[in-house]
Amino acid sequence: MPGSSKPLLIFDFDGTLANTLETGVKIYNDMAGDYKLPTVTMKEVKELRKLNTRALLDHLGISRMLAVKLGARMRKVLHERMEEVEMISGVESALKDLSKQGYRLGILTSNSADNVRIFLDRFGLADAFSFIEAGVSLFGKSHRISNVLKKEKVKPDAAIYVGDETRDIEAARKSHVAGIAVCWGTNGREAMETEGPDYCIDDPSELLDCALAFEAR
Repeated sequence: MPGSSKPLLIFDFDGTLANTLETGVKIYNDMAGDYKLPTVTMKEVKELRKLNTRALLDHLGISRMLAVKLGARMRKVLHERMEEVEMISGVESALKDLSKQGYRLGILTSNSADNVRIFLDRFGLADAFSFIEAGVSLFGKSHRISNVLKKEKVKPDAAIYVGDETRDIEAARKSHVAGIAVCWGTNGREAMETEGPDYCIDDPSELLDCALAFEAR
């Protein structure tokens, strides 16, 4: 809500709100052969979650240019399979709690706006978010966060970015906003803590406590 003194919470989508990890791994494995990349098992994914984004790409032999190309192709396939994607357990309740407390929520993601809307509509949460900023390049989130803040007329010290990858926390730091690292998505706690997030949480129920603590600073 414009003019609110409460901080703006900007959420990543994949792995933070939507449990796209397993579906994403399946899609990646299906197309890995086309790019002569190694496939991965869900058991291997547990270990890969300990790596930050750049280390993960290096491990899989994926250049930044290929990562952008691969990501675009994966998003198109994911669009056809969004009905398979579930919400992270506890996220729906956490978002409703934040909304009830008057926090303004937005989404900034490298996924497509259509995919995000399909997902939010299915769970009846479209009205919980005041904006969706979609189609962000793999390493361009800090610039897009800054643009969102200008558009929404919010100062950096009144915003929080919530994400599940080390690059999300890196982007938050570069754009001078607080960062909440969630440890249930792409990167686990071990990797997330290397970026020095303002908050590091293991359960969506902790989101409201983080917002309240940030507001009370």
